[in-house]
Amino acid sequence: MLDNDLLVKVHRQNLSTLLFIYNITTDWHRHPSLQLTISLHNMSFELETPDEKKDVFGFIIQSNVPHKLSAPDVCCINLLIDPEDPYYHLLSHFTETNPVYFLTYKEALKIASYFMKSVTISQPFELYHVYKILCESKPNCLCKSDPNCSCDQDNRINKAVSIISSLPIKRISSREIAEKIHLSESRFLHLFRSKLGINFRGYLLWKRLQDVIDLLDSSTTLTKLASDMGFSDSAHFSRTCLSSLGLRPSQLKRALIIDNNDIMCGKHYCLYSVFQALHT
Repeated sequence: MLDNDLLVKVHRQNLSTLLFIYNITTDWHRHPSLQLTISLHNMSFELETPDEKKDVFGFIIQSNVPHKLSAPDVCCINLLIDPEDPYYHLLSHFTETNPVYFLTYKEALKIASYFMKSVTISQPFELYHVYKILCESKPNCLCKSDPNCSCDQDNRINKAVSIISSLPIKRISSREIAEKIHLSESRFLHLFRSKLGINFRGYLLWKRLQDVIDLLDSSTTLTKLASDMGFSDSAHFSRTCLSSLGLRPSQLKRALIIDNNDIMCGKHYCLYSVFQALHT
């Protein structure tokens, strides 16, 4: 592995995507997922938003907030939680007063250790457990006693995003979705933007992008993958990837580890290395 390599491992679980990343530097980007990012090294990395630039050990950022990361020579966990995930709203409570919730070093270490142990022993991780870790020092934590709290969710929009997620290729019109949930098209589009913070077309592009990423480690060309998953052309796919993830498709494809190598950076103090040594 070269020192300047960007490395990525992907663990998809239901409606959440857990990425282990090393040596990442992104362009400005935003996406409809809630994002939780944590350093796996005993050192901080840089998060920049339109409002500030800060060195952090971990953070939760609202969906659709422009940001970029700079974590040279650092391994991180990067968790993307889609709006249709039943626990999305619980973690979003931490970004109600500020679009970014900065984790303390202790919070970051506890959560990183939990994810590392879950993945290393092949045990599904629970987002409610992450929520409980964050609530330990916050006695007035919202929904603390009710993991099924629905807060301000709209079941019609929940059904709409479920329909989209179930499509093999994310091509469907807003009119078709509106009919399925018994709303006028204009009312549906208004509610969709209001509840998810992104317009309907933008959300479809995000879901198509996720489908392509799931197949990036195959031998199929980027052009063919983009076409198969509903993008108009490779340039359209490339723009979507850059604006949504801050990385070009070619960067991401090179970064994916496809040889089942259990090593990320290989540094002895990296939590990834520690848990591999302890549990394998």
